[in-house]
Amino acid sequence: MLNTFRNVTFIKAMMWIVAAAFVGLIVLEWGADMSGRRVGPTDDTVGVINGMKISYKQFDDILRNAYLRAKAENPVDPELGPLVRQTWDQLVTEVLITQQMEAHNITVSDREVDFVNRTQPVAEVQNIPDFQTDGKFDPAKYARFLDDPGTYSNPQVKQFVLSAESAVRRALRFQKLQELVANAVKITSAEVREAYVGQHEKVRVAYAGVETSAFPDSLALVSEDEVRAYYDAHRDEYHQDAAVQASFVSFSKTPSARDSAETEAEIRRLLDQIRAGDDFGELARNNSDDPGSAQKDGDLGFFGRGQMVKAFEDTAFSLAPGEVSEPFRTRFGWHIVKVEDRKGAADSLRVHARHILLQTHARRNTLDSLRLQANVFLEHAQEFGFDSAVTGLGGVPQNTGFITAGGFFPLLSNRTSGLVNSFLAASPGEISPRYETDQGIYIFVLRAKRAAGPQPLDEVRDQIFTKLKGQKKVGLAVQRVAPVLTGVRGGSSLQEAAAAHGLRVVAPQPFSQNDFLPGIGGRNAFIGAAFRLQSGEISDVVTTEGGAYILQVLERQPIDESAFQGGRQALAQRLLSQKRRRTVAIWLDNLKTDAEIVDNRHYFYSDF
Repeated sequence: MLNTFRNVTFIKAMMWIVAAAFVGLIVLEWGADMSGRRVGPTDDTVGVINGMKISYKQFDDILRNAYLRAKAENPVDPELGPLVRQTWDQLVTEVLITQQMEAHNITVSDREVDFVNRTQPVAEVQNIPDFQTDGKFDPAKYARFLDDPGTYSNPQVKQFVLSAESAVRRALRFQKLQELVANAVKITSAEVREAYVGQHEKVRVAYAGVETSAFPDSLALVSEDEVRAYYDAHRDEYHQDAAVQASFVSFSKTPSARDSAETEAEIRRLLDQIRAGDDFGELARNNSDDPGSAQKDGDLGFFGRGQMVKAFEDTAFSLAPGEVSEPFRTRFGWHIVKVEDRKGAADSLRVHARHILLQTHARRNTLDSLRLQANVFLEHAQEFGFDSAVTGLGGVPQNTGFITAGGFFPLLSNRTSGLVNSFLAASPGEISPRYETDQGIYIFVLRAKRAAGPQPLDEVRDQIFTKLKGQKKVGLAVQRVAPVLTGVRGGSSLQEAAAAHGLRVVAPQPFSQNDFLPGIGGRNAFIGAAFRLQSGEISDVVTTEGGAYILQVLERQPIDESAFQGGRQALAQRLLSQKRRRTVAIWLDNLKTDAEIVDNRHYFYSDF
């Protein structure tokens, strides 16, 4: 058996298990450096977590492991930006958890570790085929491996066992820490009943209402004075973290005429291979740019007219079963279609087809030229200034507006934090490194920084305007339905009063407190009023963000007490588990919020 542990499956498992135990080793063996040495661009410290320094080498080792794991799972090179962010977030969490386990002196015995490691080892061990029978983990096989003296004569295999035990030990310690946090959580009988009632008690109502969409904007004008008054009274609602404003130039990855010609030549080469007898499905799987169908050998299944773009539809419906089309273009790129089958006739005709799609991308020569242009611009900007370089380029810079590290800037997507954090530590005029995405290459210059605090009115004016306009429309809706309520209180039925004022009464299907009511929404004032009223009772005017309503409860459908009693214990256990998970999640969030964390990633990585 030991010879099989030189295979790829074992190497992957080893990588995962060592990584799982690695962070605990960081805390236990590196220790906390409380020297107070200055952290900054001249230091090699990537971050400090509650006094524990993480050096660049230490972080980069973990990052490299994460890269190798991602690469082992998917041959496509993982993006560095998301990997840097995920690795840092996981490291912070792991370090804080380890510090808590040490603070609470949480330990597990060797006997506990051995028992769990033999019966329920980590998933990476369970997934190794040598420890499985009929595709399922077999503890007996794993136990024979652990008890075999030969296992420990091979240093690599011995390290595998030690790492697996270390991962189990850490998991058990964390489980005990979670239990320590969650053990105080209880579920009362009232909470169980409330949850069951929320799911199973129902009401049937009738209502008359007016939606805000019935009113044109011209009837809900909002003045500048109203916007300013609202802003002054609600500044805290518009708090923003520290932000930067930058200008940038773009070098778009637009395909050249040569790229288009090469794509056409490539699709024609594929057609030649098909005509020479190569398998269409295999060529589609290995070459098509349509990820949805490529993994199914290009199979699109059956489709009728009107389901595809016209050029694709016309080509597919012109072919007989077994025929392959000439290459043709749509807005998606170049296609070759093979029809497998046809069924039906006339308007009901459907075809079963496969296709190969090649999209026209900027190719190597185009990208090399673009990167050269960007590098020349960057060098000029660093020597003579960003604006001088823009003038030489003959372009016009664009503006980012103020963006935060936690915000979203479309061009950089999930790599915004690196740029913002870097600029927050810089002075206006600082020029960024080159940022490259699938769409283009970007170079930024810092224009301004802003401390944390309320966003200026100019940035939130449209947001406030929309909110106030909505509130005015709700007020107009209230004015429309108020006479209906007067009519009801005067002795008319809801139907009569609504009809007298040009409104209709709607009677939806019975619903529970947790349901989403079409046209009304869920968990709002309408739902709340429906469950407060008794059967036959009529509400006052009830408002939601979408309108104003008067409703009457026609019938209350109480819970089935016997069904509740029968399912109460299972529900209580489920609610307790959910509440404990929430408690642990909140505890973890509070750990991160209360921790003293210095994040210097922006000195070492631009993408995150």
